[in-house]
Amino acid sequence: MSRTSRTSESAGQRLLATDPRTATAAAGETAVPHESAASVLLAELGRDEVVRAMYHDGWGYAVLTDRNLILLQSLWSPRATRVPVPLRILRPAHGLLASVDVLVDGRPHRLHGSKLDPKGKLLIAMGEVLPADSTLQVSRGKRFGMWVRRHPVLASFAAVTLVSGVVSNVASDPGSGQGGKAVVADRPASRTLVVPDLSGTPLTTAVAKARRDAWQSMSVADASSAHRSVELTDDGWQVCFQTPYRDQTVYPSAMSLTLYAVPEQEECPTWRNGPRRMLMPDLVGERFDDASRALSDLGLDRVRRYHAHTGKPLDDESPDLDLTAWEVCRQQPAPDTEVSTATRVGLWLIGPGDPCSEPSPSPSPTPSPTPKPKPKPKPKPKPDPQPGWGSASGGGGTSGGSSSGGGSSSGGSSSGSGGSGSGSSGSGSSGSGSGGVAGVGFGQYCSPVGATATTADGRPAKCFMGKDGQARWGYNSG
Repeated sequence: MSRTSRTSESAGQRLLATDPRTATAAAGETAVPHESAASVLLAELGRDEVVRAMYHDGWGYAVLTDRNLILLQSLWSPRATRVPVPLRILRPAHGLLASVDVLVDGRPHRLHGSKLDPKGKLLIAMGEVLPADSTLQVSRGKRFGMWVRRHPVLASFAAVTLVSGVVSNVASDPGSGQGGKAVVADRPASRTLVVPDLSGTPLTTAVAKARRDAWQSMSVADASSAHRSVELTDDGWQVCFQTPYRDQTVYPSAMSLTLYAVPEQEECPTWRNGPRRMLMPDLVGERFDDASRALSDLGLDRVRRYHAHTGKPLDDESPDLDLTAWEVCRQQPAPDTEVSTATRVGLWLIGPGDPCSEPSPSPSPTPSPTPKPKPKPKPKPKPDPQPGWGSASGGGGTSGGSSSGGGSSSGGSSSGSGGSGSGSSGSGSSGSGSGGVAGVGFGQYCSPVGATATTADGRPAKCFMGKDGQARWGYNSG
């Protein structure tokens, strides 16, 4: 976009161009609301609502969306008014401006100036053209009353002029009345009314209250996008919106009162013809057929069913399964949660007579543990046997004793191998006397310390005391 085109844009166009809901219309239209009215429009639009065309409406603007028509009234403090569909078309495109007359609350609105809908075809597509003999067509008397309300100064001047002329005629003809009073008597002036607030009241109560005022006509319509049929005498409905709005000063005899209501178990929509809003009912413990019927009455048709124990979808697992008598164990959303007709509802079901909580399986007995065998103790090493006295000096006592006795014995005759002992004790004798060993070995235990002997291979040995306190045979180097 060039700099020249950007500078020619109004503040309202720049504001609407930044929103995807209004960007296309803002780029193609010249009848774009000013900045304050554009802000009101953005606040009024629904999240997914898209503007299709914009029109001039007297000093205000009219905006056609994919849902209905929005009037942006008042130049200094604009407010948004939604017109329910189908629109009531009084006259299709006519005149130099190809204006389309739309009836709103008993008043015609002349819409023109759209570049995207120059002949009003989009308006007519969302409404119906009223026949010429329709009771809703504005008569000459109604048009004159509207002209009076729109031009109070001129109307007052005309009224004063008319009354002055009548008074002059009476004064010139005294016999025509009693003191001039008969001319102006018994003609009631049009009564004005400050419209009361009927929203939030039961429909039948609001209708009874409104009938106290001389409205030209009264009607009722569904306030939500469901477009359900409703009559003025229907019980169980509550009023959400009304036209004319509260605190407006109107002439009820020349206007129609329209009440917009929803069933009492629902919340009023955020805006007129908006999505239905209601509180999620408590369905836990109900049979599935009763719960399904309650949800259908609220327009909640997107329901998914799951098994309460396994959590598997029943629609996919067993599409032909008869769930009529199954019981609702859990639900999503929770009770008393605000939902709309687009909400997906989840129900967890269980068969007739089965508990909602899955029973715990019976525990199997735990076998007694097998005791581990105790480890066998390792055998302690046996100490080397101490040499007998026969292999040491003590063992030679036999031969010594024999020699001391002077008799000849086998012990005495064997002293040839170790008979060099000294003394009668035979401590020096190491021969293998009767019952003795062949010889000592190095490292064997011995006693007493200092004793000498000869090993089996003929080497000299001596009894030494070791570091561990045990006496052992060692080599005798002396």
